[in-house]
Amino acid sequence: MNSTNLNSQSFTSLTFKRLLAFAALTLHGLFAGNVIGGQPAIISFDLPPTAMAVPVSVGTADGLLNCDGGEPLEITLRLSSLVNADVMPQIDRWMIRCVPRQSAWRVVDYAPRTETASDYATAIAVKTTDEKTTTFGVAADVTQGNLVRGHIGGDFGNKQCESLQYDRVAPLHAVTAAGTIERGQGVYYKLRWTSTQVLEGEKEFKVTFAVPVGFRAGLVDVSVVAVGRPSNQSSVTEAIAQIPVIGDDVGGMRSLGEARFVVGVYAEGDPVARQVVQSLTDAEVTLRREAAKVRTGSPARSLSTLIRHVASKLDVDSVDVHSNWPERLVFDNADPYIDPIIRKLPTDLRVKALDYCDARRKVESLRTREIETEFQLTELVNASISH
Repeated sequence: MNSTNLNSQSFTSLTFKRLLAFAALTLHGLFAGNVIGGQPAIISFDLPPTAMAVPVSVGTADGLLNCDGGEPLEITLRLSSLVNADVMPQIDRWMIRCVPRQSAWRVVDYAPRTETASDYATAIAVKTTDEKTTTFGVAADVTQGNLVRGHIGGDFGNKQCESLQYDRVAPLHAVTAAGTIERGQGVYYKLRWTSTQVLEGEKEFKVTFAVPVGFRAGLVDVSVVAVGRPSNQSSVTEAIAQIPVIGDDVGGMRSLGEARFVVGVYAEGDPVARQVVQSLTDAEVTLRREAAKVRTGSPARSLSTLIRHVASKLDVDSVDVHSNWPERLVFDNADPYIDPIIRKLPTDLRVKALDYCDARRKVESLRTREIETEFQLTELVNASISH
């Protein structure tokens, strides 16, 4: 290869690198203010990672579903919200979904149920008045020279009034809408901000599932999103917010905050199941903490998501530790052995991912509740030694 070809290749490579750097700087400047790029959400949510399943008795007087031979257990979800903005945003609604991962579970009951309210304290009074008026008048002036003058006049009037007054029922709107989803396997809630309901602080939800007899532990996926209008928008931001976007509402309605949770459910009076579920919670906390440390120490933490994606495509051996691999592992059951990102993670972090998968597998393997106290104590000791 001659020197001309070498110079040409060097020039081409240098030009490509400069163009790539220029594009990176330009796109970073465009997307630096994106909320998805690491900015905190306007509203943040929190939910306890574990919930105790309590046996309840259900009936059919209110149209509740039958358990079909299953065991009715009730769990309580306490969802909390925090407004991070200095100025209160215009929150329109919350949308919550609660779906168990076990296909054998079925929703028996849930609370709160659908509730309606009105902006008017009493019924609306309507008054209709029909008025008819008839008037007849005659007038004449007579003049005879300069000496005689006369005036004749007459008037007749008739007035009839009819009045009708009644009360109209005040219009209602849904304060809370609730129902089943996933063919009766899960439940949803839609809460609106009204004069009688404030969407900030803690809200309590109760769901009763019909589970297989002998239930010990299981997992429930909970997702929540808050929709509304940010209050501290600049003129440019407000103008851009008015542009319709697929999946968003017209008129500035946007997602103010969203979150996903995995709740570990254990049977009441089962200490082994409780410890196994708590071990899963601890493993998730450790996994996210170590993943955050690796992300903080990565030199690419200041780049936007698009730039990191382009860089990962150019370098096939690189690992994008800033991607959503923890969410895929926790919520989508990603396989750490075949996932293209997880299997290339640093060794210590990959061990934490495998530990989380092992803890989740232990929760899912608790199928039958044993009554013998001796067996439970032995199992509890073995579980404590393994951890």
